[in-house]
Amino acid sequence: MKLGKRKSVLDEREMLDMYRIEHFGLWLMYALLCGAVLVQLFLGAQIAQMAGELAVLVTVSVVMMIANARHGIWDENSRPSMKGNAIWAVGAGVCVAAAVALLRGSIAAGLVSGALTAALCFLLLTVMMTYMLNRQKKQEKELED
Repeated sequence: MKLGKRKSVLDEREMLDMYRIEHFGLWLMYALLCGAVLVQLFLGAQIAQMAGELAVLVTVSVVMMIANARHGIWDENSRPSMKGNAIWAVGAGVCVAAAVALLRGSIAAGLVSGALTAALCFLLLTVMMTYMLNRQKKQEKELED
């Protein structure tokens, strides 16, 4: 029994509309938090000043990744692949490299940070992809049984 489970007063169309609104709201909140952290970072704020925003970003990111992987969902518009992982990892590395180079004024520090970020992102995406593909196989096997 789920606590707080109530019968919905919405029909299917209204539920779909509500989910779309919530989806848009989640990604808007996520983008605004990322923007707030970046603005604070470029204005020279200390990590302690950004702790709340960073905690929310990390928590939402981890929860969404785990929930999607547990349900065998990768993305709405793509399937998991090593090529896709590499593209996203390089993109993250480039963004980090640019930010570090601008903040520190050192291209070398930016390149090192970007390369490490790209490697870590690629590793994490590949681990998540492997887990998610295994979950999909398990779900398909359960459906067949």
